[in-house]
Amino acid sequence: MSFKTKILLFLVLLVLAFLGTTFVVYRISSKAAAKPASELPAETVNSYESQKDKISRFNLGDFMATARDQELHYIKIQIEVAYVGDLESVLEEHEAELRDKVTNHLMKLTIQRAKEDYIDGFLHKDLERELNKILGTSASESRIVRVVIPSFLVN
Repeated sequence: MSFKTKILLFLVLLVLAFLGTTFVVYRISSKAAAKPASELPAETVNSYESQKDKISRFNLGDFMATARDQELHYIKIQIEVAYVGDLESVLEEHEAELRDKVTNHLMKLTIQRAKEDYIDGFLHKDLERELNKILGTSASESRIVRVVIPSFLVN
């Protein structure tokens, strides 16, 4: 083969590679832009939104407790609980007990354990379980579904 034939063959292969790549990109983008095959029925979406609207928040306030370390360290957090159902009056009635339970739980932790539990989400789940035990509503319709800790400070 001559030099001109090799160059011509190289250019033809380059054009074919370009056209093939363009075709593949076009097919992928058209499938990505199409509607998903399985859309959620409207009733499922509406029931989810109505359930989402039932969730309310109750602010338990700020807590400051000494840690279980040998040195003097403090844990300061702010807690809000998200609940479903009509629990606001019950939460207000048992607020002192709930605050005592949170303070006692914090005093059992070392600084290292408190940090790890906060980062991993175990502190949130432990407090949720303990608070639901006090309310006696762990299996009923009205219960605490989530503990939110907007601020977490250790000293």
